[in-house]
Amino acid sequence: MKTRIISGAVAIVLLAGVLYFHDTLIFNTCISLIAALMVYELFKALKLGKEFVLESASLALVIVLPILADFLNIRDNLSIYFIIAFAYAVIYALSLLVGHKSVDMGDGSLAAFYTVIIAAAMTSLVLIEGCGDGLGVWHLVLTFLGAWFADTGAYFAGTFFGKHKLCPEISPKKTVEGLIGGIVSNALVFMLVGFMIFKFTDSADPNYLLLALMGVVCAVLGLIGDLLASLVKRRQGIKDYGNIMPGHGGALDRFDSVMFVAPFMAFCLLCLNVL
Repeated sequence: MKTRIISGAVAIVLLAGVLYFHDTLIFNTCISLIAALMVYELFKALKLGKEFVLESASLALVIVLPILADFLNIRDNLSIYFIIAFAYAVIYALSLLVGHKSVDMGDGSLAAFYTVIIAAAMTSLVLIEGCGDGLGVWHLVLTFLGAWFADTGAYFAGTFFGKHKLCPEISPKKTVEGLIGGIVSNALVFMLVGFMIFKFTDSADPNYLLLALMGVVCAVLGLIGDLLASLVKRRQGIKDYGNIMPGHGGALDRFDSVMFVAPFMAFCLLCLNVL
């Protein structure tokens, strides 16, 4: 437990450092590096590390998109992003065809699916930082809380009230009561952050009901990402994807709940009148 707490504290400090450079290319580069590490861990877990073309194409996709998003607005240059995604799909498909004797189609397809989700999620973080008038760092904080804070609420609710297992075959410790606790805590923290933004900035007018609903959805989406990552780990017979964070696992272990939350938050912050 001590190792886990120390490792978590160090991670928070590092995250704060990355957020400090949120409006510079340093932020995009850090996001790309995290995405690359997630893909590396994924291919290692699926025992596809020797498939050079598949892994290289996947790494290139998740590295390029978050950095490119700082130079080419996605809404104005959608065709370029479509071409990149299509090129990745073609290269990946050809590599699967060529290496069909050595690559399991199920694992290969799962790696491609995960790669696209990782690329979308990490690029969404760049979009989230760029939307809003000077609220980029607040948007990022809200997104990370949406992905991670529900775990805290779920832990305490599950510890004190947990009686009904949620999905014992995938994650034995998760309970229905924990899920409810995570949903409630996320709704409350979203409204609290909205209030803080209102108090500390001059350009925010929070829609608290919408923020609460977003918190609820993020709690569920974060759980889906967490369970999907856990399902793959159980299938592969591993405890963690990596050991970059002692007590917490690898980058994919920490950012699994971000994968579905970030695209959802990008949509809400870009298209809805939230703040």
